[in-house]
Amino acid sequence: MIKKDNKKIHSVATRVNRNINMKYKRSGATLISSLIAISIILIAVIGTSNFRYYAAMDTRKATAMTEASRIALLLCESWRGLEGDLNYDPISNLGSDLIINNSEGSPAPSGFTTLGNYLITLGTNSDRSEYNISYYTTLSWQDLQPGLRALNANISWAQRDTGNGGFEDADKSFSLTIYTLTY
Repeated sequence: MIKKDNKKIHSVATRVNRNINMKYKRSGATLISSLIAISIILIAVIGTSNFRYYAAMDTRKATAMTEASRIALLLCESWRGLEGDLNYDPISNLGSDLIINNSEGSPAPSGFTTLGNYLITLGTNSDRSEYNISYYTTLSWQDLQPGLRALNANISWAQRDTGNGGFEDADKSFSLTIYTLTY
């Protein structure tokens, strides 16, 4: 009788051990599955960070281009308001609204006569300090026929830099030509 009881106890203990082992094998995460999960999370975090970085850079580039086009339009329209006067001076006409200084600039387009080269700086206010870009401006004109004059503004700036390295660092430009009647 004792032999039978020992066999019963042994078989019950074996079944309990098997159930415990199966229970542990079924639950929990392995090292490989944990590493895969961490890798997926890291890829998602790095991808999100890159997206935010490039979105911020593209916003800065778009802001610089928008400001350059607005400067060109402001200069050309104020010059056209004076009927394309060859004595137009943006420093005296717009100097109270913008920081404008004489500077170097790009050559005038073919057939145009240079009126002047200027440095326009935006972003000196505390609310725009992250966009402190220097715009190198060339104003030029051409008489197309008696009474009709083309006015040109060419704006250059350094996109990869803050624009403080000089005209040689300028790698982007925007050009605007408008027409006015001269009397």
